[in-house]
Amino acid sequence: MSNHRSALILQVVGYQNSGKTSFVSELTTRLSAMGLRVGVIKHHGHGGSFDLPMTDSHRHSLAGAVLSSVIGEDGTLIEWQAVDTFELLLNWYEAHVDIVLIEGYKRKDYPKVVLVRDGHEQPIDVTNVIARGDSVADKDGLMRSVERWMEDEMVSSE
Repeated sequence: MSNHRSALILQVVGYQNSGKTSFVSELTTRLSAMGLRVGVIKHHGHGGSFDLPMTDSHRHSLAGAVLSSVIGEDGTLIEWQAVDTFELLLNWYEAHVDIVLIEGYKRKDYPKVVLVRDGHEQPIDVTNVIARGDSVADKDGLMRSVERWMEDEMVSSE
């Protein structure tokens, strides 16, 4: 793990409909099955408000609460009305998970899997690419690339 971080950080980037969410979901399932605690941060890069259900906690946010949460037997949901929270949220994730998967944020400089459809629409100006391919046709190879990257990162952190 480079950069003195406490968790591995991997980005999955690509244009809209390149399969990012499906790939991140499957990767999360695989990593969780290996006993790893996985956190996911998704970039909402299309503008506009979030499509949230009208729950009591969301009503509190609409009323002006900067932070609003609901805690139940099966989990906690936090709604945070702030901008520029990426680094704060990433630091919080790192204290609680083994690996953080970031869906989107092409301009961040963490190791990346770049997803394309049929070899088209490859994001330009991305850095730190560990694998590139089609999320469907190349899925197994992409998963193997992630596993090799994780092994290398764990060895280099020792």
